[in-house]
Amino acid sequence: MVIMIKRLLAFLLALLPVFGSILPVTAAAEATKSIYSSFCIPTGSVRMIGHRGYSAVAPENTLPAFRLAGENGFWGAECDTSPTADGAWIIMHDDTVDRMTNGEGKVIDHTLEELRALTVDAGNNVEQYPGTRVPLLTEYLDVCREYDMYAVIEIKGCTPVEMLDDLAALLSAREEKDRFLIISFGQEHCARIKELMPETPVYLLIGGSEDFADSMQFALDHKLDGVDFAHIWGRKWVKSAQKAGLKTAVWTVDDVATANQFYRWGVRDFTTNALTPQAPEGNKLQHLIWTLRDYFYQTFFRN
Repeated sequence: MVIMIKRLLAFLLALLPVFGSILPVTAAAEATKSIYSSFCIPTGSVRMIGHRGYSAVAPENTLPAFRLAGENGFWGAECDTSPTADGAWIIMHDDTVDRMTNGEGKVIDHTLEELRALTVDAGNNVEQYPGTRVPLLTEYLDVCREYDMYAVIEIKGCTPVEMLDDLAALLSAREEKDRFLIISFGQEHCARIKELMPETPVYLLIGGSEDFADSMQFALDHKLDGVDFAHIWGRKWVKSAQKAGLKTAVWTVDDVATANQFYRWGVRDFTTNALTPQAPEGNKLQHLIWTLRDYFYQTFFRN
């Protein structure tokens, strides 16, 4: 009987976006599909993380992308960090600067001064952000603090493990040190940073080629807090991690259907390029529809 009621509610709630779509909305709402405009995810019940900042609308891993994530209400902004030749920590996804800047070569072979002389010349809407530079990790942290966002920091695999002591010292000295989430594909990196910063949540990233059982056992043995799945993983694996007591997150989710699916599996942390956590603006009837939708899903679909 309960299942029948849930299915009926799901059917009725599925119709709500149809009625909502015939109501007038602003141009901004039409331009960006909000994850909260989908009927399966209650407003405020998930933690949305901007992948390399709000990278759908500004070049990835730049201060404009991080600021836009803050302005659009993201819970967190994810970045990628690695050290320079002279030990500074900068933000760059790739091991090299070739794809995103007018320079070339490996990040770790450049000094900070050399990297700061480069210009970011690639990425979404890059022409709107002339003169953008490769940011320092500390500059990114300042933006996160300014917008009260969590800093979701990926330690790149090219980072020498012995340099994590310096990274831990830098992060531990920050006023907002209780608002970090650290992620990495590198098992050694995760284990070492967790050892150095035991109070900070550390998640092991899982792409598509890892041995699942090995990854889970490593996370448990080294007291990691969770695993961050690529969106290609299925329910069986997500539930297995949750049953083992690990928190779960998913990346990179850019469509509502995938987000809904992982939400039903109990995932509440979503890394995205494009889905914004701000509900689109609309009239009072629209907001009433969204409020009713959220109430029913929070009541009947918590698990």
